[in-house]
Amino acid sequence: MSRAWAAAFALAAASVLWISGAARAEPPSAHATPTYVLSIWTNDADDQADALTQQLRSRVRQVAGWSLLETTQSFETLAIALRCPPTPNQACLDRIGEQLHADHYVWGTMAKEKAGEVTAEVRLWTRGKPPTDASEAYSENLKDPSDDALRAIASRLITKVLGAGPAGTLVVHAGTGKGAVLIDGVSKGALDEGAARLKVPVGQHAVGVRVAGFQAEAKTVTTTDEGEEEVTLTLSPLAPQGEEAAPEAEPAADRKSRPFPLRKVLAYSAIVAGAALLVGAVVEGAAWVSDKNASSSDRSSIPASVTDVCSVMGQPPSVMSAAQDACSKNSNATGASTGAWIFGGLGAALVGTGVVLLVTDPGHPDVTEPAQAMARPRVEVVPSVGPRLGVLGLRLTF
Repeated sequence: MSRAWAAAFALAAASVLWISGAARAEPPSAHATPTYVLSIWTNDADDQADALTQQLRSRVRQVAGWSLLETTQSFETLAIALRCPPTPNQACLDRIGEQLHADHYVWGTMAKEKAGEVTAEVRLWTRGKPPTDASEAYSENLKDPSDDALRAIASRLITKVLGAGPAGTLVVHAGTGKGAVLIDGVSKGALDEGAARLKVPVGQHAVGVRVAGFQAEAKTVTTTDEGEEEVTLTLSPLAPQGEEAAPEAEPAADRKSRPFPLRKVLAYSAIVAGAALLVGAVVEGAAWVSDKNASSSDRSSIPASVTDVCSVMGQPPSVMSAAQDACSKNSNATGASTGAWIFGGLGAALVGTGVVLLVTDPGHPDVTEPAQAMARPRVEVVPSVGPRLGVLGLRLTF
């Protein structure tokens, strides 16, 4: 059975590790340190851990000198996949960093240590440096990511583990009234008599404003930690309601982004892993046929009075030799048969799961794509069996 294990499980493991590294954000600015925030690990506070994870990621987006890399990975999933001990050690944390191709990531744990209360431990892993950590105990009723109290807790935790990065001063001018200043699409300050002075992370940013009854195009500004950077945005009155919008504003759907196709990745990975296991099943099946035939051939040269070929005494040497060979071949055939059933069952289950995921995938169609680009991939599995040989062809047509 060992003849097919190595190839089958090597392919399956490669598929899993490939998935784990697939979801990654766009490169951050040159002056911001990128970091992941992995889902909080918990055994008894799932809702509270999910809410805190969302708020931690939101807080990182607002910390000067840091940028958030997007990922769907949880610390628990990575720790299990990389065979980390129950209490993660430094070697485990380093392997997770290698798997993420990251120099920094935030991870944490949560547990209900007291009645009605949860305790969160949040840590920053940095390549080649000691970790920094922070902890907070708070009411288990804080399950809503938009709760102000939870937002304050996440802010304290992130401030403790990340600290403050380099920041520059930005002076914004827009009209003469009140409004909001947007830095990279997020509200960061308020206009007072058409002006605002803000501290923003060092680097390149898109600066815009939101003023009632007016619109203004955002401008790109690069801030440094030396001196001030000024930017003036020209306000234009919005068209009255009922009038047609400018033609250039209509095809907004053309710029619609498409999410990462995680469902398809999982489906194809399951099919590939299942196909590898089916190959193993075919190989073991062919070995079973060969060993069974060889055992039967040896048995034909043994007297019918011998009922157990594995325990033969007092027979001629030729009969003894044939009995020993028959016993060995029969044992090999039994092992090959067991392997074929195990590989076949697991392989069929994985392939079936992959096909179901593909068939039931609703897809994420882009409104500007032609209809023929929406066609689903076709999967063909072509088996071929011969003496002591098993082949399973997998053909994907796009």
